[in-house]
Amino acid sequence: MVKVSIIVPVYNTASYLEKCLDSLVNQTLKEIEIIVVNDGSSDNSQDIIDDYIKKYPNLIKGFKNKNLGISKTRNFGITKAKGQYIAFIDSDDYVDVNVFLDGYEFASLNDLDIVVWDFYKYFENSKRIEEVRTPDFKISSIKDNPKLIFEINYAPWNKLYKREIFNKFEFPVIKYEDFAILPQILCSVQKIGKINKCYNYYLVRNNSETTIMDDKVFDILKILNKQYLFFMDNGLLSSYAMEFEYYFIYRLTMYIIQQRYQKNRVIANKFIDEAYDFLDSKFPNWRLNLYYKKNKLKLLIEKNKGLAKFYCDIYRIFK
Repeated sequence: MVKVSIIVPVYNTASYLEKCLDSLVNQTLKEIEIIVVNDGSSDNSQDIIDDYIKKYPNLIKGFKNKNLGISKTRNFGITKAKGQYIAFIDSDDYVDVNVFLDGYEFASLNDLDIVVWDFYKYFENSKRIEEVRTPDFKISSIKDNPKLIFEINYAPWNKLYKREIFNKFEFPVIKYEDFAILPQILCSVQKIGKINKCYNYYLVRNNSETTIMDDKVFDILKILNKQYLFFMDNGLLSSYAMEFEYYFIYRLTMYIIQQRYQKNRVIANKFIDEAYDFLDSKFPNWRLNLYYKKNKLKLLIEKNKGLAKFYCDIYRIFK
């Protein structure tokens, strides 16, 4: 019986792939399958995958696609999974060898839908490692603990999911695909648990998708509009108004300030305008939200559209 199916999308990550796969084939949980999907890599990633399949034919399943993108690649991997639980690992990251044994045992013992754990950020250039901790919480649901909607991160890879979840959900074809699906999944399950340990090593590269800022940032507003309707239809905005209002504040103020990385000032200012319009129209009193507490300077900048634009302009000039 396969207990955990690990889905690894691969696209031109030959320099990192061996470290990733080594961390998976040496897992202390033996009842796993590793589903490696090469999404049209032009480097020697496929040669590495073939070598590992030869070494571990009973452990690794290899597939080839042609540039379908991360969402369709993950969705394809899900269709091939046979495990009780599903995990996702990016092919330039790696994990602790005990992550799936610990995760599966914790999930099975408590009949959890999702298990969350902490992770490390590994900065490629500086070699610096930084712990990223989610606040501890008891086994619960979003309805039991609505703060989880903004306290749990939306990366798919520091979690374990019951496979049945993906009978209802799939990754959408959009830039911020993980952010577009994880909040809805979290709101739809009954039992979420957390292990207070860092297991994943998430690689931060200067040229990674998450560090590039372009006009696709407007997908954030499309996603948040859909989520607003989802939360409203499920009664979450009325039942947990303060927490779900802060969810939108947290996401949008983060992306507003990130416009300092946006090279095109016109795009940056347009996004800032639309982000503030979203908050002001849907949550007129959002600046008074009880969870919205930061240092005074950061609050001053984020609460004022003009100051936010000025801050981003100054950053571009002096960075």
